[in-house]
Amino acid sequence: MNSIRHLQLNQGRPEDRAHLLVWDTPNHRELETLAFEQNAKIVDYRHHLLARQPPGERFVLLHLHLEREIAELKGICAAAIEPIVILTGLDCLITYLSARRDSPLRLFWSKLEQTRKLESRLWIVLPSKLVPSDWDKNRQHAIG
Repeated sequence: MNSIRHLQLNQGRPEDRAHLLVWDTPNHRELETLAFEQNAKIVDYRHHLLARQPPGERFVLLHLHLEREIAELKGICAAAIEPIVILTGLDCLITYLSARRDSPLRLFWSKLEQTRKLESRLWIVLPSKLVPSDWDKNRQHAIG
């Protein structure tokens, strides 16, 4: 595992697809430092999800809207001024999907891995236990 000092998030290839930043214990200060050094924007998926939830709606039902969630990730990249987006908080979606009896988690990972034409490099921060074993090793980087 590598230190954040030697990361080159702008080197992630292909640049228009999602990458995983495997990081079990990120803290806010390290993320802020990384974002500053890499000219990146940090986006918290949880906050983004709550901000777009209609006030009267009690249930999110994310498992029924995988396409919408992928589109939201594309939208986050499109809205970013910075060339790199560091996405935190996606673990809540992955945990939610994996907890369902009829889990669409494999479908979500497949759709995410196939997503192209992102307008910013997308680096998703996830703990190692949530990273799929079949994710392309060239599109992930581990921090330890």
